[in-house]
Amino acid sequence: MKKLLVLICYNLGLWGILGFFATLFLGFLSCCVNLSENIFYAFLIAFAVIGITATSYCVSRGCRKTNG
Repeated sequence: MKKLLVLICYNLGLWGILGFFATLFLGFLSCCVNLSENIFYAFLIAFAVIGITATSYCVSRGCRKTNG
């Protein structure tokens, strides 16, 4: 159980830091290219979904290695 919690926190923390930089980059890009707010938020939501999916996959794979 402890390893599960550590893996979840590590992966979500990593994706959180990447999400911060993605927000800065997309904000800069949307200002320079004049993208609408809907496109900006759609990219951020897509990034969040990819992060949650990747976290779920990596955590399940990491726990399967130790239990299997």
